[in-house]
Amino acid sequence: MTQNESAIEQINLGFNEQEDRLLLRVGLADKTEVAVWITRRVCKSIYGSLQSAASTLMPTSTPFSAPTVSTPKDKKQAIDSFVRESETEQKIAQLDFKSEYISDRQARSALPLLALQCLIVSIDNLPPYIELQCSNGQSVKMALTHELVQALSSMLQLTSREAGWDLLSTNENTPVSMFTATQTLH
Repeated sequence: MTQNESAIEQINLGFNEQEDRLLLRVGLADKTEVAVWITRRVCKSIYGSLQSAASTLMPTSTPFSAPTVSTPKDKKQAIDSFVRESETEQKIAQLDFKSEYISDRQARSALPLLALQCLIVSIDNLPPYIELQCSNGQSVKMALTHELVQALSSMLQLTSREAGWDLLSTNENTPVSMFTATQTLH
């Protein structure tokens, strides 16, 4: 990992009534924190993007049509698929939404960043990541796992309800940016 990369240890999302924005705080394993303001428009974009990404991240069973005579290989594939799905569901059930956020982390920037756009990026066969492009030209990138998608989606639902925002309304034209890139080495 480079100096700017670190594993996510905790995430906090809260509504700031005075700013009429959500404040996303990402606590990192190196005891630092990245804080990002999220507007209603960007919140809806993030939520929509996460819902789209969730379907690609969920470990699904490969279509298994039971032949008249099952082979041991077919049975093993079906069992392996079931085990992966079960493990993912157990991890999601163990997500901790009750522990208090550790707030004595060192901020990576003097003020919270302001997210302007949300992208879900997939490069070749690598796991996708969410990229929040901010007003100062910086980006906050988080590798997406199914557990992180579920946690962020739940937090967005709760805090947007507190803010009185409707995540699912369709009367606004909020673009959701998703693109797939092919990485070329020179």
